[in-house]
Amino acid sequence: MNIHTPELIEDYVLEIISRAQVIKGRCENLLSKDFASEAPKNLAKTLINICSYLENATKSIYTSIDWGKINKIERSLISLQTSDFIVRDIGSHIRYVDGAQTQKLPWSFISPLEKYLKKFRPDIEIMFRPQWKYNYTIITMNLYDYYLKTLTRYKPYDKEKSLEDILKTLKKSFYIVSFPTIERKNILLHCLLGHEIGHLVAKEYFTSQRNQELLQSIRDKVATIINNKRIEDGFPNVPPLFIPQLAQQVRQAEIERANKIWQRGLEEILSDIIGSFLFGPAVLFSTLEIALQDLNGLDKLPDEDNNYYPPWRMRLRNIFEVIKDSKLFPLQEDKFKSKKVVSSVTKRFNLIENIIREESDKKVIESNDIVKFAYEEIDKDIIKAKEIYAAKLESLSVKPSDFYKHLPHLIERIDYGIPPNAYEKSINEREPATIVEVINAAWFHKLSWEERLFDKEGNFNEEICEKRDRMNRLALKALEYSDIEEDYIQWHIEKRGQLPKYEVDE
Repeated sequence: MNIHTPELIEDYVLEIISRAQVIKGRCENLLSKDFASEAPKNLAKTLINICSYLENATKSIYTSIDWGKINKIERSLISLQTSDFIVRDIGSHIRYVDGAQTQKLPWSFISPLEKYLKKFRPDIEIMFRPQWKYNYTIITMNLYDYYLKTLTRYKPYDKEKSLEDILKTLKKSFYIVSFPTIERKNILLHCLLGHEIGHLVAKEYFTSQRNQELLQSIRDKVATIINNKRIEDGFPNVPPLFIPQLAQQVRQAEIERANKIWQRGLEEILSDIIGSFLFGPAVLFSTLEIALQDLNGLDKLPDEDNNYYPPWRMRLRNIFEVIKDSKLFPLQEDKFKSKKVVSSVTKRFNLIENIIREESDKKVIESNDIVKFAYEEIDKDIIKAKEIYAAKLESLSVKPSDFYKHLPHLIERIDYGIPPNAYEKSINEREPATIVEVINAAWFHKLSWEERLFDKEGNFNEEICEKRDRMNRLALKALEYSDIEEDYIQWHIEKRGQLPKYEVDE
């Protein structure tokens, strides 16, 4: 008995539709939950619309089967199997919405970060969610485009509803950004989300023209490198007749590898640079912490094993240069009451400068001809790209005049156990702190701690862990307060045409 019977296929259709209905039910239940932004709800509504669309398409596929022709039955079954695959794939996206519930996020961080990012990319909607894997990542696939492309094949089965209407609850540029769930309350590392957003901006650098220029350059360079080597030495058992064909295969493989090394290396470094423009010194300090976690050290050769990531020392060097070029260092000592803050932060900055002064990463790069060539091209692109993004992000880039205006005051607030949510010289001279100021204030505060984790006798100081936790809570609370105040100020201006005035009861 074959599988092309009406009864068996009808049972299969039932299961497809049931799976779609389960997804809808889960999403409808999630819509009743609390979220820190509208993005997760927008995604849940879209998943509901997609599943309803696929239900109708599945029904139409079944009812249109010509049971008298086996080849048409087979084609219809393939269509149903494809629909089932899409439904199951869509079902896996529920985890994005589920993970974005307020209780699973550093929720006070989400709203100010979204508002900050929209200042330079208002066309993009970002949804943040935790992941168990320890990494900050972005799914660079635009979900809107993915859903649109996936559903296009079903347009003949539902001519009443347009795909634009099905996807109307989702912004046309919608991306998922993930962070390690165990770092939910670690405000110090969350500036690395700027690097992930940087991936979206960096993608724009890879124009077709530049890719073509590089490809031609790669072909010429790889041909020279391969021609200078004796292919037969690496394959002693290959008959001479096959050496030319083998050489061509090796050449093509090296061209593809060089292109991959260039693209991955440049993408990561550009994202670092963009994140540095957006969040300032905090990115430098955070990147060093992440680099310390890598068992391969700071000078790993970019290869397939590490997804062609550039060496950490090189990444730190490029971030350092952005911070240094922005004139944020040396610190303006006269702005700080605490000399400890100045000395401690300067010490960490100088430590990183000593790390990047070593050029062991460059020696590793130069040890491989193909990698060396790819990074020569990356060096050229970085010079050009820095100018492009410095201009694009000029209004958001951290500047000394703004950076030092409020930062010392915010650090003092943390010292006194007060959330660093505002600069308050007096009740009427008050400004809410920005997300960039709060994160950098937390970093400067931590670096200036006088207590050590272990005393001279080697005893562990439990209070340091408590102090770190308290600092994170104060910083996250500050983001909540400053965000509320910013909304209130905006509302006051729109409704009453002026800034709010604060009064003190006598």
